[in-house]
Amino acid sequence: MPAWLKPDLHILLAVILLTLTCQPASARGFTVNHIDARLDDTNILVDGDITVNLTDDVRKALTKSIAVQLNVEFILTRERNYMWDKEIAVWTLPAVIYYKPVSDQYVVTRPDLVNEKESFHTQMEALKRAGIFQNLRLPLESSLPDDDKNYVLETRITLDLSQLPAPMRPLAYFSSSWRLNSKWTAWPLKR
Repeated sequence: MPAWLKPDLHILLAVILLTLTCQPASARGFTVNHIDARLDDTNILVDGDITVNLTDDVRKALTKSIAVQLNVEFILTRERNYMWDKEIAVWTLPAVIYYKPVSDQYVVTRPDLVNEKESFHTQMEALKRAGIFQNLRLPLESSLPDDDKNYVLETRITLDLSQLPAPMRPLAYFSSSWRLNSKWTAWPLKR
């Protein structure tokens, strides 16, 4: 066999090592799986399912009682044929997750939760709850016109680095393991 066809063992081992150690994109980060948005007079009621997968660095910080804030962002737009879609309203829903070592529980605080917080025995349970919404009320300044226009609720979730303790922020801003956000997704508003 010609020398140029012989596999280089070093390259082969490097490729195998990279394949085994790299996480797939879906294993870390945030994904908006489903949003059901419906109009209720001057409110939009939202049911949602968002996958919250943290990187190892963020998980370690969370287990060391460093609070992590996630922001779920919503933008209501009206579709237009010949122009850019018109932005009607914008909301940001903060969800804070932190660990209480004395009680060995993870706490999720969010304005829409009963008493604004819930406690969980595991980090996985807390992350799952942070991404589930039922009858989340997004208030409108006024009722939407009764027309045949299509309205869309765009949604994404981000990790808010500005809420980390000051000594951690420079590291987080320059580390890819701390830059977690989902893509914007669009969901029709049901009337």
